[in-house]
Amino acid sequence: MADRRKDVRGVVAAVVLLVVALTAAQSGAVASVRQPTPSVPPITLSGTGQEVTDEFALTDGLAVVRSECVSCTGNFIVEILDDRRQVKDLVVNRTGSYEGSKGVGVSAGDHVLQVDADAPWTVEITQPGVPSSAAALPQSWSGSSDRLEGPFEADRAVTVAATHTGDGTFVVTVVDSEGRAQDLVFNEIRDFGGSAVARMRSEGPYYVNVTSEGTWSLTLTEP
Repeated sequence: MADRRKDVRGVVAAVVLLVVALTAAQSGAVASVRQPTPSVPPITLSGTGQEVTDEFALTDGLAVVRSECVSCTGNFIVEILDDRRQVKDLVVNRTGSYEGSKGVGVSAGDHVLQVDADAPWTVEITQPGVPSSAAALPQSWSGSSDRLEGPFEADRAVTVAATHTGDGTFVVTVVDSEGRAQDLVFNEIRDFGGSAVARMRSEGPYYVNVTSEGTWSLTLTEP
């Protein structure tokens, strides 16, 4: 009888160890999957004229900066500075009325905006984190100013067809969900029409940053 009890205990112990091992393996598999991250509440900053804003905290990843100065007639410049007061990104550099958005990759820490304007302005900053879902290709967008569009899914490559009408620059860059630049697709001046394949180094989903003073359209398809 004693031997039988020992056998039963041995079987139970083996089953427990197997369950623990399977659970640990499953946990490891889940940990390797890129998980969605929570979004950060919007940060809204406003002022009139030239100003350095109060500090605000950001986390690692993509920051979406939406800037507006509809009554500006002169320069409207928005720079984001990190906790060492180094310029992290020149977000806006325009003359006259402006409304647009840009995606910027930032590191965790306190930041400020350095703004130059001749009228009241407003800037809203959001951090979407890693999205739980993204649109499949094909995708099409159009606009008449700077814009961040997305997110979209692609297998590390996408064909981008574009048109642009205007006298200024037309720049299209693909960034990932952390705000890291993946490929400079177009860097043109004045009227333009054409297509190119963008290749991405990191995993998706992805966004496109459009810089334009004219009107533009984009169509993204599988390469």
